[in-house]
Amino acid sequence: MRSFRTCLIALTMSALACTVLLAFELQTGADVEKQIQGTWKFVAHEMDGKAATKDELTSMKITFTGNKFSVTADGVVVQEGTQKFDPSKKPAHIDSTVTEGSDKGVTMLGIYELSGDMIKVCFDPAGKERPTSFTPKTGQMSATVQREKK
Repeated sequence: MRSFRTCLIALTMSALACTVLLAFELQTGADVEKQIQGTWKFVAHEMDGKAATKDELTSMKITFTGNKFSVTADGVVVQEGTQKFDPSKKPAHIDSTVTEGSDKGVTMLGIYELSGDMIKVCFDPAGKERPTSFTPKTGQMSATVQREKK
C-alpha cells in the first residue's frame, strides 16, 4: 500500500510540474506586458562593444505603461515607443517601434529574457537582423534592467 501511495504522490507532483511548465510556455505577449509595468533601472548596457559607465547606468531608466516604453537619462526622455512580445519563440522575441527620439520610425528587432524583476534584452537598433544571443554583435545593443523597488 505504501508504494502505491508513493507512486500516486510522485505522479501528482509530476502532473503539477508539467502544468506549471505548460502554463509558462503558453504565456502570451499580453501576459509579459502586464508583468513588466512600472519603472526599471539599468544594471548593464552595451553598444558596439562599449559598456555604459556606472554614472551613465545610474542616470538611465525605462518605464513601461501599457504597450508603451519611455527611456530617460537624467530625467530627460531620450526615446519612446511601443513594443510587442512573442514569448513563444526561443529565445523570446521583442519588436520595439520607436515613436520619439533617436531612431524614430524604426522597429528594432530583439530578443528578451524575463526573470522575476530582471529583464535582459539584445536589439538590432537598425531593425535589420534579430539577434540570436544576448552577446551583442557589431551594431547591436544589449541591456539588463531591474525593477525599481517602491
